[in-house]
Amino acid sequence: MLGRRMMWVTIAAGVLGALNAPVAAADGPEEEAPESAVSSPPMEMDDPGTPGPRGFEVNFVGTHERLGADRRMEILLDANYGIGDRIQLKYERPYISLEEEDLPHQKGLGATEFGIKWRMVDHGGWGAAIYPNYQLDDGFDMTDIDGEPVQSEGSSVYLPLLLSKEVGHVYTLAANYGYRKNLDHRGDDMNFAFGIGRAVPGDGRVLAEVFSERDPALQNRQTDVRVGYVFNLMPKSWVPHGMEFPAYVSFGHAVGVTEPNELVNSFVFGVSIIKIPSGE
Repeated sequence: MLGRRMMWVTIAAGVLGALNAPVAAADGPEEEAPESAVSSPPMEMDDPGTPGPRGFEVNFVGTHERLGADRRMEILLDANYGIGDRIQLKYERPYISLEEEDLPHQKGLGATEFGIKWRMVDHGGWGAAIYPNYQLDDGFDMTDIDGEPVQSEGSSVYLPLLLSKEVGHVYTLAANYGYRKNLDHRGDDMNFAFGIGRAVPGDGRVLAEVFSERDPALQNRQTDVRVGYVFNLMPKSWVPHGMEFPAYVSFGHAVGVTEPNELVNSFVFGVSIIKIPSGE
């Protein structure tokens, strides 16, 4: 327990140090603010931004979760494509590996998800978008301790509202609200999230969020506190050629009572390949 507390104290100290680090001010009022969006990945919440006309972003994301004695590993392919300045198409599918107490090791492809984001507000530092997602019921079949099939989560529709506001040139405040409707009547849920991002020297950004999943009666299922860091790999080499290669990492910890009544910790890491639209 002491080691876990020291880990979180170290992470918090690093985040506070980065938040207090100076960032070069803009040379003029027209210069674009440095990137400070609270985005997924590596966070759970998302931002209103889109890739831009014919821009694309492909994310390769690894997630390791510890739920009591259980372990869950996920490798996610998340591909996004921009249509015009305000629309984004998304395809994602994970590969999942589960190690649960008293159960055999199980692994396979998870459920496919499609989404379309429309950024309806982008003015004066404010951003707002809606991001409908549809999740198929095509994940691998899990089994119980007797080898019998376990009922899947079913297909669902997720309807989030994404909000953000740039503050003081180097900060972004963000909020999400989302409702997931299960089309097979296997449980709906609502998500609430609040986050802050801060641009730091070296073309990076420090992120923090509180993300809460609740049932339709607003009873807490799980609330996570997460901190993350994003930085571009060799920006001077790739940005002039219209490409970016961000790397990222985040740590999450469930606070309060969780649905499985277990301590939950998560670690996210990965890289992205981004094509910047011409002229940006």
